[in-house]
Amino acid sequence: MRLRLITVCMIACVAGSAGISQAQNVAIGSATNAIGTLVIIRTDGVQQRLQGKGNVPLYEGDIIQTDGTSQALIEFKEGIQVALNESTSLKLLSRWEKDKPTTRILRLKQGEVWAKTSGGPKLFEVETPVATASVKETEFNLKVQEDGQSILTVIEGVVQFGTPFGTCPIKTETISYGVRGKKCTKPAPTDVKAAKSWTETVRAAGK
Repeated sequence: MRLRLITVCMIACVAGSAGISQAQNVAIGSATNAIGTLVIIRTDGVQQRLQGKGNVPLYEGDIIQTDGTSQALIEFKEGIQVALNESTSLKLLSRWEKDKPTTRILRLKQGEVWAKTSGGPKLFEVETPVATASVKETEFNLKVQEDGQSILTVIEGVVQFGTPFGTCPIKTETISYGVRGKKCTKPAPTDVKAAKSWTETVRAAGK
């Protein structure tokens, strides 16, 4: 009986390991362009770099970084395009819920990202040290300052911008600030062209 139990446990462990391995081996997107150098750190610590155009696969758990002279462009399979500005570091994550599409998540530690969805509504979030931006079909820019303050500019659509103290719907051509210990600020009109002007070079080079 004891031998049978051990055998069942071994089979279960092997099957579980295979499932995790397969999940980690499925690319969730790719890095398509870098001005300067984009550094990709895999979950096993191995680093890969992209300079110029390319098609480097990205996986769950990857950390991607730009330095003070670099910008980059990545794309998720679901039709979400993300540009990274200089000195940006983020981690790629996903959330699975029963009977729902996968939610792609960027855990933005520092820096600035621009994101745009295409091909219909998506489940997509950007987490910062103090706030979370949840979107379905939109274009926006999100910047994290050194103190963690997060600045959201919605270029088109609606973004649910939340902190532990509440969530604010931020609409087209408005800006909101997420500050530690407070609810995000009320949306205010802003110049969205300025918010995405830094993306023009890296997006054009990626075409």
